This record gives sequence, structure tokens and C-alpha cells, in this order.
Amino acid sequence: MFVNSTNYEKVVTSIAEEEGELLVAVAFWGRGAELIVYPRHSGPVKIICNLKAGATNPTTIETLRNKKNIILKQHDRLHAKVIVGGTKAVVGSANFSSNGLNLEGEELQGWEEAGLLTQDSMQIDAIKKWFGDMWHDSRDINDRDIEEAKVKWAQRRATRIRTTSISSFSLDRFTLPELLEIPVYLMIWKEDLSDEAKNAYRKDVEKKSIKSKSKDSSTNDPPMYEDLNLPKHSKNVQLIEIYYGPRGGLKCNGVSTPRLDIPFEKHDGSEGCLTICRKDYDVIGDHFGSKEQSQLLKALKPHISAIWDNELAEGDEDGKVILLADVFRAAPELGRSILNVNHSRQKHITK
Repeated sequence: MFVNSTNYEKVVTSIAEEEGELLVAVAFWGRGAELIVYPRHSGPVKIICNLKAGATNPTTIETLRNKKNIILKQHDRLHAKVIVGGTKAVVGSANFSSNGLNLEGEELQGWEEAGLLTQDSMQIDAIKKWFGDMWHDSRDINDRDIEEAKVKWAQRRATRIRTTSISSFSLDRFTLPELLEIPVYLMIWKEDLSDEAKNAYRKDVEKKSIKSKSKDSSTNDPPMYEDLNLPKHSKNVQLIEIYYGPRGGLKCNGVSTPRLDIPFEKHDGSEGCLTICRKDYDVIGDHFGSKEQSQLLKALKPHISAIWDNELAEGDEDGKVILLADVFRAAPELGRSILNVNHSRQKHITK
């Protein structure tokens, strides 16, 4: 049976859910692609992917490595897209991701995929023999492979071509896959720094660890945040600061880059951390002035409560941090509006 874009995902997921055994040789895996095989399939799964090319998201492979009954290998020359169960198999053009069978979520939305579904026992036997040969020629995936893949993945994503030349930052100028690759977080806060954090900063200024033109005027102090909940592996990220007032009002205080962590002890004896930042004037190279800040606040305001309450926003009732791309998962209506604006551009994103 011929399979096209309208039913490709349904056919593949049905094999994952219904077949007793599962053999998967799909070269490239995008964000969240593990959801296609787990927890849909509870039996044994063998997976071959291609890590070396730099087109597989290593975070996805890390997740799969930790799942029960899943055995992973890699093959440097693999470009096939094959999934075979006990009685069904699909051979086609689509890589795997969580949002359609393609390279990285919504990145290739609009691309036409095609494949063949077979239940012919002779064909399935032939596919299984091919898979067995590939499995024999493949090698295990270790921690070093994952770390090397992370470097290649980052390099590949950094060279992706944006479809427009952007000089001013605006959410509706990006596709969602582009947002996924932007290391930018919203720092949403309700309460000011604690007295302990302020004291830690003053002590550090006195030690001349931080250069400050004036110790008496807070207007010269750099942006700083208490107990910032960023992922430990995050580097060279930017923070867009949003004040969330008690009546729901929003104020944007610009963008900054974390530069220095100052540990301190809180009154209750627990450890605190004050992150000192460098004030920036652009977001990933796009101008972020008062006009751009106002536009961002206008987009966020109807959804700020949903964003604040979502589990993707990490922190406490004083302040929370959320990846800019995750804002659209926390506020689906905002995400859909961005998708609608950029739908015509999605099909032009390059692999």
C-alpha cells in the first residue's frame, strides 16, 4: 500500500503499537522522536541510527538509551528509513520526530513524504534480513559518541539558513524550529532579590570581583538573578527579563547574558546563588529595543498566567525561567498563532 504525508505517521505509529517485535533503521531522529516507539511499544526494540552525520538530535538518543527493552546501535552510512514489525513494514522517506515524521519537529512541515507499507511475508523476511546485516555492521553507542554527536549537532544547527534577514527581534519572524535552536529564556519574576542576595552582591563588589562605576546607585548595577534555574549544560544563553506584577501587568527590562555566579548562604542555612549578567541590546543578533520589547509583551500578556503556571517554567513563586521555545508549549494558542503566521515559510527551511 502506498503511504503519503496524510497517513504516514498513522501507519508508522500503528506498527509501533500493534506489532510484537520492532526493528527500526531510521537515520535521523529529531526532538521527541522517542515518543514514536516508547511508550507505544512495550516489547523488545532494536534501533539503528546515524549519529556521525550530525543530523540526529543526541538528546533523543540519550533518552532512548535509558528506556527498558530498547537496544541502540549506530551506522555511519545509514540513510534509510525503515520500520518493521512481525507482520508489517514501512519503507519510506521520513525521518523521525515527535511532531510528524520529519527532521526536527515542525521544521519540515509542508514537505511531502512517501513510503510503501507491506504485509507480504516474503518482503518482510527480506527486510528483516537486510536489517540483520545492517545490525551486524553497526556498533554500540557509548557516552563519548553522545558527547561528540552533541558537538556536531550544535555545529550543524548553527549553520542552518534563516529564510529571512531579521534586524529587529519579533516572535512572528521565526519558525518554531528556529526558536527551538535559540538559547534564549524568559526570566519572569514577581519578587525582588532577597536581602541575603543583595548582601552577597555588595560583598563581591567590595572585593572588586565585579566592576561597578558607582556603589551607591543601583542604576549602575548589572542585571542579576537569584537562584536561576537554568539547565546545567546551558552555555552562552540569553535572558529576557519580564516583571510580572500582582495585577497581571508586565514590564520588560531588556535582555542579558549570565556571566558570574556568586554563592551565598541564606538565613535558613541553605545555599543560594546570585547570577550576575551582562546587559545586552540584541537577542541573538536582532535588535531588542523598546519597540521590540513592547511587541513581545503584547504577545505574551494574554497567556502569561498559563506560562507561569506551566511545569515547563522552573522556579518558585518569586521567579521562574522558561525556554523561549517552551513558551509555545505552555501556551498552545500563542504557538498556533505563530505557526499560522509562519506556515508559508515552513516548507522553505533547509535540512
